[in-house]
Amino acid sequence: MFLFNSKSDFEFQEDSIFLHYTGEMFGIGCSVYNEKAIKKILLLKKRKKNKPFIVLIPDINWLNNYGVKLEKQIRRLLEQYWPGALSVILQSSYKQFSLVTQNNKVAFRIPTDKLLREFIVEFSQPIISTSINIAGNEAKHNFGNILKDHESWFDFGIVPKNVKQASGKPSTLIDASDSNIRLIREGKISFNLIKRSYKQPQILFVCTANICRSPIAEYYAKKKFEDNYHFRSAGFLLGNQKISKYSRLVLQENNIDASKHISTKIDSKILENSWLILTMTKRHKIRLLETYPNIFNKVFTLSEYVGLQEDVEDPYGEDIKEYRRTYLEIIERINLVYDRLDRKEN
Repeated sequence: MFLFNSKSDFEFQEDSIFLHYTGEMFGIGCSVYNEKAIKKILLLKKRKKNKPFIVLIPDINWLNNYGVKLEKQIRRLLEQYWPGALSVILQSSYKQFSLVTQNNKVAFRIPTDKLLREFIVEFSQPIISTSINIAGNEAKHNFGNILKDHESWFDFGIVPKNVKQASGKPSTLIDASDSNIRLIREGKISFNLIKRSYKQPQILFVCTANICRSPIAEYYAKKKFEDNYHFRSAGFLLGNQKISKYSRLVLQENNIDASKHISTKIDSKILENSWLILTMTKRHKIRLLETYPNIFNKVFTLSEYVGLQEDVEDPYGEDIKEYRRTYLEIIERINLVYDRLDRKEN
């Protein structure tokens, strides 16, 4: 079996069956349109025909091709958790999905692994994905054991270099085919967190230490937006620090109490739980993307998001006049964020 380790390696046939790595699990897949390949996978796994597959796509905009209409709250969920370990059942009347639909419903997901997303783009077709096992048995998570026991199943593999062991945590599967969301299978992402994001999306503000700029943005936004969104802030340095004296005073001058603020250090969880991430500078955005590349579709500088150019620079070490100027810069941008999101709501 030939393994593809980079985009330039991709060569394939439409009826190929391939090993792939989603970012959490190893899987077996094929074109969503190829009946011969799908039947072969069912035979290999000894799986019932009426059990649906998860369909992998590389980009949320692909849904437009399949007659999927997304309600506002569902779109925000997908924007928050994709790419990632969330599979979502949606209504689709697309006739070419007849091999994988049940009652015009399809489970979609954008995989975490970049190489797999690139493969799907090159393949130019959605693919099905299912665990590597005989139906009813435990899924295989060790790459060596998969090759030992099941190499004959695959025509080729799409596996990043150095990936030898999968986490074994499946995606969380929810049904969003009507006006609400319903849990089908609890997986890597907590359904309680998904429900919270569905009701009140989180917007995260990021600066260096989370003691000067991002707390100003967080506490002003809480006052401006009231309860439509949940707001948090975080930074790159160690947490558990009080808000800076002048940031607290400037907020206090504007009838905003941030005296209880304690800084938070950025981690993968706070980023995953955020629908929109707004950084104070381009440097912050670049640093985030270097460490967490899969948040590319939801991280912007605060200025960029509202069509402005200038970064919000750090007033740390300056006098209170500089903090007042920074406050005005931030609230100007938050007001524009409010206007932009208000237009989306309506």
